[in-house]
Amino acid sequence: MGRQYNCLHKQTYDILRKAEAKCRMVTNGAVPWSPQIQNFWDRQSLLLKGRKQCRVSSRKIRRLMKKTKLPDAWKKTTVELETALRNDRKEYLHAKKNHTVTWRKEFLTVQVKKSKKKQWTSRKARDRFLRLRRMKQREEARRRRRTQSKGSTGGLQAIQVEEQLPTRKVDLRTLTDRRQVEQGCMQENRARYDQTRSPYTTAPMDEPLYSMFNGADGKRNSYALLEGRLPMPDGINSYTQSFLEQCRFHQGHSMIPMEVSPDDHTYFWSRNPENKSSEPQGLHNGHFKAGIYSSMVAQCDALFRHIPLITGFVPDNWRHLMNFEARQLSADKNAYNSAHEF
Repeated sequence: MGRQYNCLHKQTYDILRKAEAKCRMVTNGAVPWSPQIQNFWDRQSLLLKGRKQCRVSSRKIRRLMKKTKLPDAWKKTTVELETALRNDRKEYLHAKKNHTVTWRKEFLTVQVKKSKKKQWTSRKARDRFLRLRRMKQREEARRRRRTQSKGSTGGLQAIQVEEQLPTRKVDLRTLTDRRQVEQGCMQENRARYDQTRSPYTTAPMDEPLYSMFNGADGKRNSYALLEGRLPMPDGINSYTQSFLEQCRFHQGHSMIPMEVSPDDHTYFWSRNPENKSSEPQGLHNGHFKAGIYSSMVAQCDALFRHIPLITGFVPDNWRHLMNFEARQLSADKNAYNSAHEF
């Protein structure tokens, strides 16, 4: 079965590569920018902008009308706008072929002249700028020295932690001892990242639920809870019992079908941009976007994705992919390392 799948999969990829080799290569972009070319683009985006069945901002159209000096664009009919658009595209192609390089050079020349004019008009202004920059550098160096003691290497010297006073008021206490600083960093990381146990332990992280849903019987007890077959453990309060009852499947619940139907395949590729990624074998996504317009091709592509999903079979064309996991350190160890890095 696997050999037949790989054979058909390889033949399909070979056919797509041969078809891609015969496609006409269309170059998009690479047009040197200049204000004149931008004016062509603005006019083309303005014409027929409001006549298409898409959401468009009226303020944007007004800005384009003012920028392109076409105040009567809304008054024209669709036929007149189409004629104006065709004429504008002819002028754009002519300018793109003959004038883009010249316009770009002229634009850069003007920008260079403007930048030269922005230089210091007097020596007094230049000296003032240099004096302010030196003052800023001295202030930054002074702040760094204040946070470091003599002979230190820039490490963490002290932290402030919240402390509750006997009057139930919260005050900040400064810790300077190394051990206390480490403990304070660990406590901060627990409160920030271990939210199931800080500041209060939640029911699933406390006994007896923690032992029930972890370890060898965790998976079996989880399914029993979802299906309503798990007996309520002793020693839990009414709130925890209500929480466990809400975790059950509702009546009439059905599992999500594990399949890749032609409709799912068509919906996915109709919304997936073709210029963002490609197949692992280097095939362009345009193959699959074009294939959704043929019911037979869409059904074949969906079947090639459905079989690995339900069987767990990995095709040979997918074996060169890499899937890895970057394991994170625990909160305590991470805080300890962070404190020692300083």
